[in-house]
Amino acid sequence: MGGAYIWDEWRCGRLRGVRFNSRDLTLMTLLGCLSALTTLTTNMIPAPLPGLYGAISIPLGTILVFTARALVDKPGAATFTQLVSGVVSTILPGGPPIPWLIIPVWTLGGIVVDLASLSLDFSESIMASLLVGLIYGVPGDLLLYYAFRVILGWFMPPVFFLYGFLLIHSLLGGIGGLLSPSIIKRLRPLLS
Repeated sequence: MGGAYIWDEWRCGRLRGVRFNSRDLTLMTLLGCLSALTTLTTNMIPAPLPGLYGAISIPLGTILVFTARALVDKPGAATFTQLVSGVVSTILPGGPPIPWLIIPVWTLGGIVVDLASLSLDFSESIMASLLVGLIYGVPGDLLLYYAFRVILGWFMPPVFFLYGFLLIHSLLGGIGGLLSPSIIKRLRPLLS
């Protein structure tokens, strides 16, 4: 599923002419805003450890992005939803501690979901949804790690990074991926 596959899909006309209508844009924007609000509102919950709100916001954000991709069912839906989520999180007060970094990190997750949906139907398959949920946040977390090291001059030991970011974020994304097919199945008749 590399660039050659996407080029073949484009050349054969299966991706040509795919445009979002107003219903698609409204749905993706709404779900992106809800995803941003889950991050902002759960951040206000008093937690004994910093970042503990992610136990709620990461699975909910995963479910919302997967729902947008499944209900719109067009390439780029997850990327646009994550872009909206990143922009809204950056603009609203109480957002992420490093706002300029959130937009590319979350957009990378949307790109992974869109690329995976070209070959996997994770709206029906629990295993495919679990797999995509486990891996879709990894490129963004790697970008976050290198940005911390290069731009901000912070050094986190790789063991802390593997445990604190990749493992926990992957598990929480996997939980969201595990729950997504049943939620999509219930929402699809309501929104079609």
